[in-house]
Amino acid sequence: MLGTSVAQRALLALLVVLVAALGVVIVVGRPNAAIVTAPKGPFDGPTLPAHLRAANFSLTDQYGHPVSLGQYRGHVIALTFIHSLCHDACPLMVQDIKGALSELPHNGSGVVALGISIDPSQDTRANRRMFLAQQGMTGRMRFLNGPRSYLKHVVWKDYSIAPEEGTVENHSAFIFLIDRSGFERVGFPADQATPEGLAHDIGVLERERTTRPSV
Repeated sequence: MLGTSVAQRALLALLVVLVAALGVVIVVGRPNAAIVTAPKGPFDGPTLPAHLRAANFSLTDQYGHPVSLGQYRGHVIALTFIHSLCHDACPLMVQDIKGALSELPHNGSGVVALGISIDPSQDTRANRRMFLAQQGMTGRMRFLNGPRSYLKHVVWKDYSIAPEEGTVENHSAFIFLIDRSGFERVGFPADQATPEGLAHDIGVLERERTTRPSV
């Protein structure tokens, strides 16, 4: 028993050393990906694996206008998943995005901010418009919704978002930054996002040339 305990402690120590050397890996439930925080790099937020294409989708905004991710190719996109009646993580994430845009040149006018519903039945057009007005994001963010089957089996699945049935406060809470070429580059957990960090990383993406390969 003593030998086993010593071996376990030695193995744990080895794992700690390896994590410290290679950086922290945060698995977020994505089928083929993990968020990786590199020890050094241009981004403040946790970075995503290379060549992770952001999945396209077709939804409607708070005014009933059609929106697809592909229509914003050439723009940096801040994408998050929110609930219009949420009083916890959702307003905080939207305020972080709002603060980041305010810190960017020209108030981030070239940056696209998208929120996608995690409860399509409650996120009516009226509720979405009210939420954006309360957050001071009318005209600055498009709050998207669509049929629950499409959201569940396509959009939420593609982005590994898992809304908790019956609870609006406990759902996957991330802000994803997508580059001009349509690749996911950074994934901020809600509790790590700050306006300053988002603004910094959006700025990095805006200064990049659109040279990433199409996959």
